[in-house]
Amino acid sequence: MAAKRKPRKSARASRTGAEVQMVEMLHRIWLAGLGAVSKAQHGAPQLLEDLIEEGARLDTQARGAARKAVTDVLGTMQKGVRSRIGQVRGRTSEALDNLERMFQVRVHRALSQLGVPSSEEIEALSKRVDALNTSIDKLARARNHAPKPR
Repeated sequence: MAAKRKPRKSARASRTGAEVQMVEMLHRIWLAGLGAVSKAQHGAPQLLEDLIEEGARLDTQARGAARKAVTDVLGTMQKGVRSRIGQVRGRTSEALDNLERMFQVRVHRALSQLGVPSSEEIEALSKRVDALNTSIDKLARARNHAPKPR
């Protein structure tokens, strides 16, 4: 025995009330647009030209406003990006300075452990050598000018 078929609902019957209203409203708007174009073409060519000019003017205004809005947003974004770049540069500079200081301390410590004198120690030694040379020169001059024993 064959099963009874249930009657199918049509596509329109399955739509909700809001969907039906929306479709009807869109259909009416479409018809109004067609009617306006038909009247403009047949009854009032000047009206059609006026509408075209008004549409072009509004299009130009809308594009200008959109361009300005985009420019403003881009300007704000650029300021933000530049600010962040400045912050990152500052932090990077600090990090590099700290790294350089740490490196210098470690190199100095390693050289000290190996017995290599620091630049300050070499400078002090150089001054002592200069002072000794000056003393030797004074003694040599004093010896040359002193009377010779007979």
